[in-house]
Amino acid sequence: PSTWPCVVKLEYRSPAPAEVQEHLYLVGKGVTYDTGGITLKIGAAMRGMSRDKLGACGVAGFALATALVQERRVNLSCILAFERNSIGPNALLPDEVVVSRAGVRVLINDTDAEGRLVMTDPVAECRERIMAARAQGDSKPAAIYTAATLTGHVIRAYGWYGATVANGPARKGGFDRRLAVSGLAYGDPFENSIMRREDYSLVASKTDREDVYQSNAHPSTQTDRGHQYPAAFIIRASGLDKHSLSAGAAAAIPFVHVDIAGSAEDGVEPGLGLCAITGSPVATFAGAFWSK
Repeated sequence: PSTWPCVVKLEYRSPAPAEVQEHLYLVGKGVTYDTGGITLKIGAAMRGMSRDKLGACGVAGFALATALVQERRVNLSCILAFERNSIGPNALLPDEVVVSRAGVRVLINDTDAEGRLVMTDPVAECRERIMAARAQGDSKPAAIYTAATLTGHVIRAYGWYGATVANGPARKGGFDRRLAVSGLAYGDPFENSIMRREDYSLVASKTDREDVYQSNAHPSTQTDRGHQYPAAFIIRASGLDKHSLSAGAAAAIPFVHVDIAGSAEDGVEPGLGLCAITGSPVATFAGAFWSK
């Protein structure tokens, strides 16, 4: 069926290997249409959900632009996770437990929190690839970025701006601040949000039947820290929690979640039409990662 999920992988390699400064692993949420699934969006909440793929589109756009300019200082490995979140015989159900690529048991509480699920296994694959490259002697800095129109909460918090949520290694290295500085310079501003222990506590299992909760059962707009805690879930379910600052320099992996639910559109509805698409975070990524 045409609605089955699809994973698209894109690779870019610098034409000047000796000048490469970093390897970026980019994961994009590509929900081609989000009905909410069994936890169905009601009223007008489904309007505009054809735009729920803009994280994957942004990653693909940045990869294409990087190839067109033949950027010399970066290598890219991109994973675009496409699916349609709808009701059908193969739809996820609340109360189901699924096992991630990292072997983590995930309790489904809300099928309308699908974006964090589709990105988790690609993040786990990126984690594996980084550690495998290090084991083979590759010392180039590497980091993982997710891009997604993930939450309504980020719009409630910041309006029509995007937000970054970084793990410990990325915070220490200023990876999130780097995006904020670039976004400000290139007209695609981002706010830097911070994960707290409460974000991890919210998704931590309280029973022996699962390892982590995918979400609570409420919309992000009705949840404290509704755009921060999904990053904690991705970290836990993908196995990135084993690559925190406490793991040491050899095992630590910087991770930045980029929520573009606010910045992916311009917020101006033309009559009864949909908002214009901005292309975020392509300009921010270009400013942050390309040679000046």
